[in-house]
Amino acid sequence: MATFEVGADSRLFEVMESGRKTVYVLPATDEYQLICSGDRVEFGAVGAISVGFVRRYADLEALLEGESWANVRLDESSAEHTAKRIRQSISWDATAERSAGVLALRVRDTLRK
Repeated sequence: MATFEVGADSRLFEVMESGRKTVYVLPATDEYQLICSGDRVEFGAVGAISVGFVRRYADLEALLEGESWANVRLDESSAEHTAKRIRQSISWDATAERSAGVLALRVRDTLRK
C-alpha cells in the first residue's frame, strides 16, 4: 500500500467522508501513474481516503460520462459545468490531461486525522 499526498482541502474531504462524493479525479501525471486499489490519498492534516479502484480515461468528458458527473462534483448541474469547474481549479494540470488523460479514484473508505 502506497500513500499519496494531494494537499489539504477540508471541504472536499468532508464531502467524500459523508459519502456524497464517491469519485476523486486526478490528472494522470507521472506522480500518480502507479496509484492502485488499496492505496491511500492524504489531504494534509484533515484526513485520507482509501482507494477502491482506479480507472483511466482519455479526458474529463470521458471520465464524467463513465463515472457520472454527480459522483464527481455535487454542486454542478451538468457534466459540461463539472468539467469546466475542474479545469478552472488552480491545481489542475491541463497539460497532463492532454498528454496522459485523467484518473478516477473510487473512494472506498475515509479516515479523519
